[in-house]
Amino acid sequence: MNVVILENIRSAYNVGNIIRTADALGWQVRLTGYTPSPEDTQKVVKTSLGAETNVGLKQFGHTPEAIEYAKKAWLLVIAAEITETSVSLATLKKGEHIGIAIIFWNEVDGVLDSTLKLVEKVVHIPMCGIKESLNVGQSSAIFMRACNQISSI
Repeated sequence: MNVVILENIRSAYNVGNIIRTADALGWQVRLTGYTPSPEDTQKVVKTSLGAETNVGLKQFGHTPEAIEYAKKAWLLVIAAEITETSVSLATLKKGEHIGIAIIFWNEVDGVLDSTLKLVEKVVHIPMCGIKESLNVGQSSAIFMRACNQISSI
């Protein structure tokens, strides 16, 4: 089982896009904080095109609750963020975990510092151009696809 945890995502369209991508790649979705839900935001439903009914969607009030849930399910919990100590997505391994839970960020502020302290790794996408980051929808697609390729070794 693999899970994306969306922490305080502002854009309903980004949430719908990520839900649709999760459905395509076999991932589940956890919503935290003020991330819009398909239950109360029609824009999420419009963008996810029905995928919200198939992804194993669950809402949590706060990210630490979703992290605890993921750790109890024996998932490697990582944050998708660029920091001075983050590691490249290309080097990520699951180890003994049965799957991965990736926390994606608020579009303005990134992953909360308090959340970064709760994860096992902070991981970034290696960038080749002049920009340091991508849209959360694009980043989530890259992370989910790459993590689907990771072995347990």
